[in-house]
Amino acid sequence: MPEPVVEPLGGHEYLVHLLQDGDAVETVVRASPAFLADVAPPGVAESQVISATMAYLLSKQRADELPGQLDLEDVAAAYAGFADSLKSWLNRKTP
Repeated sequence: MPEPVVEPLGGHEYLVHLLQDGDAVETVVRASPAFLADVAPPGVAESQVISATMAYLLSKQRADELPGQLDLEDVAAAYAGFADSLKSWLNRKTP
C-alpha cells in the first residue's frame, strides 16, 4: 500500500488520502493542540503525527474500514497503547 498523502485543511484538520485495493479512500483527521502537545516532541510537524497515526491504524485495520472522520483523542480512547506508541515513535524520529 502506498504511503498516505496528508493534506492540511487548516485548524488542525487534515485530509488523508489512501489507497485500498486500487480504490481511493479519504479520511479527515483532527488533532487537538492539547493532544499534539502531549505526544509530539518540539520540532515535529503535525503532519508527521497524522502520518504516524495512519501507520498505526493501518497496522490494525484496512483503510476502507476507517471512518470518514476521526479525532486523535478518539483513537487514543479506542486503543489503550496508542498515545504511548505514538510518542515513542515520534521521539525516535526526532534528531
